[in-house]
Amino acid sequence: MKKCIFLVLLVFSNPFLKAQEINWEDISAEHSLPEGLKLFHGTLTGNSTFFAYYFEVDMNNPDIAVRPYLKPNSVQVNAFTDDVGAYAAINGGFFSGSSSVSSIIYPGEVPARNLISVTRTVSGVTQTYPVIRPVFALNADRTLATEWVYHHSYNFDDIYVYEEPLQYICEDPNPLPVPLKADGFQYEDIAYGIGGGPMLIKDGEINIDYCEGVWWGSGVFLTDFRPRTAVGFTAEKKVIMFVTNSMKIGDVAQELLDLGCVGAMNLDGGGSTAMAVGNQSIYTQGRAVPSILAVVHSDSLNIPAVPTFEKFFDTGDEGVYFQGNWFNTANPGSWESPSRLHALGTHDDFYHFPLNLPGPGEYEVYGWWTAHSNRATNTPFIITHADGETETTVNQSIGGSMWNLVGTFNFNGTENESVRITAAATTNEYVVADGLRIVSYDPDLIVYTIASIEPVDDIEVPWGTLKDDALALLSTQTTITDSHNRTHVVDLQWTVENYDAETSGDYLATGTFELPDGVTQSNPETPLEVTANITVLQDDTSIGGNNLSGLKVYPNPSKSKFTVSGISYEPLHLEVFSLDGRLLQSHEAGGRFSIELNLEGFSPGIYLLRASGKSGVRVIRVVKE
Repeated sequence: MKKCIFLVLLVFSNPFLKAQEINWEDISAEHSLPEGLKLFHGTLTGNSTFFAYYFEVDMNNPDIAVRPYLKPNSVQVNAFTDDVGAYAAINGGFFSGSSSVSSIIYPGEVPARNLISVTRTVSGVTQTYPVIRPVFALNADRTLATEWVYHHSYNFDDIYVYEEPLQYICEDPNPLPVPLKADGFQYEDIAYGIGGGPMLIKDGEINIDYCEGVWWGSGVFLTDFRPRTAVGFTAEKKVIMFVTNSMKIGDVAQELLDLGCVGAMNLDGGGSTAMAVGNQSIYTQGRAVPSILAVVHSDSLNIPAVPTFEKFFDTGDEGVYFQGNWFNTANPGSWESPSRLHALGTHDDFYHFPLNLPGPGEYEVYGWWTAHSNRATNTPFIITHADGETETTVNQSIGGSMWNLVGTFNFNGTENESVRITAAATTNEYVVADGLRIVSYDPDLIVYTIASIEPVDDIEVPWGTLKDDALALLSTQTTITDSHNRTHVVDLQWTVENYDAETSGDYLATGTFELPDGVTQSNPETPLEVTANITVLQDDTSIGGNNLSGLKVYPNPSKSKFTVSGISYEPLHLEVFSLDGRLLQSHEAGGRFSIELNLEGFSPGIYLLRASGKSGVRVIRVVKE
């Protein structure tokens, strides 16, 4: 409701809507542009200082696409565009120093994410506000979207979409709870994405989430005229990449709506706004940026092969240990637990990560850190691998809050293999230890780990049922699912503690199993067991009403034939089971009845007669001699 009120005020107070139509001219012929890419120049009659440009990218052309790029250091947009070999580009999302604070999403990885919380001071009280902010997305099937997302971690699988942002009002004194995964859904289809905000258009309507996204207090204003950058898309699958030297945010939203956009999002503006065709600047103010949204040949999407193995480490993980005077950083952008800093020292000051890899193969090692100008430019990483020990260095003054390739190494999968980050740098003030990512694309390293175990049913047994007979009634197998969603049937071996056949009550049985060939333990380990309750019924095995208590079976024991008799004022369903749960016979009864059970042809042993009706269920043990 808050959002609806805001939008109604926006329309009827009309402070944002542009007062004059922009005159657009197709200037594509002035540049060497591929088929499917056009460039338009916009002016205002009587206003010689105003201008705007937009690219129109036809995603119906299979040879052209859009995607973001991120660098560890900031570069001017024209040089950035030329460096990655793109046809054209605009500047990307927001950044701090040389680190993006807006999402950059690649297939299977998240080099940077939108801020998940911001700090604001309202009425003299400073608090942290969780936020859901937008991304512009190219999905794996080349469809386009603007979505509100929240990154629950830097893992690709933790990108979640929400129907709306958190419902703040401007200058809200009350932070809302962190969004739950259960309230959104995993963004499984995204291939590439770039973050920014506020949202401008959603589902074909202007929807500026300025208050909800807590853009107030950020330096992003609704009412000022300044350079702007935005991206949107039309229902005809055309991407609009827009820049201007002077508009309000609301004016940009209205203009993109007029251009046919059904979804649109603001990007970083002000001094960052820039546009380039190749290495030629169309509009620039000279500011270097760490990210761009580029127009590329579809081959440049470079959707990577799916890793056959991927494992993440954090300084707070079990088994990771350190030596020296390490302390937490105050800077944002850590992997999971806060980045750990250490003043320049020696190799005796270290963080040690045992790898415990699944087997021999080639692996890529990536590092994650929070960058700052006081970080060392030659922080040592010592990798113990199949060929010995390699010491390499990384520049931690740049490349913050993203995965940086440290190197590619052969590992055997033995216990002594590790990565050690030490304080033996020689530049600036501090080294950082934070996250590690180990990746392999070796097909021989496809690792199937146990992911889930299907539970088994509880059972009820008559009073006096021996332990082995009761255990034999439990499921003999269950199904496990591995990390690649394959299913495997495993055999169960049951045990039960303190079972008493002549004391009614619940007894917890445990069924253990062995992992099938080709499936390995998870990390952390999954107990290879299931549990089930065995309920020993009351003496005479009666449950339910008096209607079943008069049921008689005779002779019992018998060599083959048994008579079941009684009086029932309701229909009864009679079933005979073997102890392994197989249904052998079924009969219907009612009124005054006498039914013969013939177990001729069945092996001597214990069988169970189950009588069920509206009044309840009764189980009687039948013994064939």
